Amino acid sequence: MSGKLNYFLGLLSGIALMIIAWVAFMPFVSSIQMQMPTRSTAPATAVAVEMDTDAIVQKINQIHQIIDTNFLGEFDLNHAIEMMFAGFVEGAGDPYTIYMDAATFRSFREETEGSFIGIGVSITVDPTDNRILVISPFEGSPAFEAGMLPGDKIIRINGYEVFGDGVNEAIRMMRGEAGTEVVVTVYRESDSTTFDLPITRAVIEVETVRSNILDNNIGYIRISQFDRVTYDQFVSAYNRLMDENIGGLILDLRNNPGGLLDVVNRITDMLVPEGIITYTEDVHGRRVYVPSDERQIEIPLIVLVNGNSASASEVLSGAVLDTGVGELLGTTTFGKGLVQNVFTLRDGSAVKVTVARYFTPSGISIHGEGITPTHYVEMPVELTNNLMRLSIEEDIQLLEAMSLMNELIER
Repeated sequence: MSGKLNYFLGLLSGIALMIIAWVAFMPFVSSIQMQMPTRSTAPATAVAVEMDTDAIVQKINQIHQIIDTNFLGEFDLNHAIEMMFAGFVEGAGDPYTIYMDAATFRSFREETEGSFIGIGVSITVDPTDNRILVISPFEGSPAFEAGMLPGDKIIRINGYEVFGDGVNEAIRMMRGEAGTEVVVTVYRESDSTTFDLPITRAVIEVETVRSNILDNNIGYIRISQFDRVTYDQFVSAYNRLMDENIGGLILDLRNNPGGLLDVVNRITDMLVPEGIITYTEDVHGRRVYVPSDERQIEIPLIVLVNGNSASASEVLSGAVLDTGVGELLGTTTFGKGLVQNVFTLRDGSAVKVTVARYFTPSGISIHGEGITPTHYVEMPVELTNNLMRLSIEEDIQLLEAMSLMNELIER
């Protein structure tokens, strides 16, 4: 047996022993979908799992010897070990619970901070076919400029077929040095076409908030996702509009895939009255409540949502709906009501684990269901997919929101 394999088998044994004793790691940062609050209502309990580590090590050794002796091609042991860890975590059967090697985790941290090198696209795994689903390209990103749309499925990268259970590898393939090209093959279900998109990687400085003043002094803020930079960007836009004495605010969360829970909570706290923004409940039934203070928006509020408004977007939408501080307009949201924590490992890798469900203030779990807006306004798929490229005159939902806002202002 090679020295390298001995090292990794020893490492595996150590990991298995840690699972038996269960070492609790402190969460470093959330997934793009949601961050779990750090305070808890009850102490963590130890979990004991019986595992025959010797049998596992022997089996891996046997498999390696078979491959080493008989395999016709090149065998990358480092890659195989990483895939083994990924496969172990995949055994949870949850598309949001994943293993990230050190490189993937570094990229993940960069992305949630609002700056990274890549093509600029938010993705998830479609559980129905295990394909990589585009939630939304970032506005102005290389993926956006190349024509990638929400709902596209990434099926190949540089000619290599990719699937949801290999999403970490897919992310790594789309990352690289700024100025280099990657060819992403997408399947567009809306017109049943498959085509290549050559995309030049770039430094992505994510501008998550955009704002302006519409007709009749209506304020408009669009949040594309909830990253670390989003709160400051929102406060700046919100205060500027309020200084202009707008008569009402339209907050656009369409095609927003979510983000960090602490960020969306701080933004929601600025809008809703004193009470509960959301609460989470873990596998042990322990609840963590997120309170809001007495500060709230004092002008009419409309939140725009659609089927691509997910997770953190649904926290804000649910709080606005339940507290009655504003109206929701659009179509039913995505329905992701799960919270992930990221647990860092000693070698720089990490495991992102679904640890809780979140609930709206009235106690509704929207996972798998979504939130139905108070004003249901559909829009053709081709317009929804090109949302960021539409003029106001083409945006059916925004026009309806403006019409409704005029009525609310006149009351």
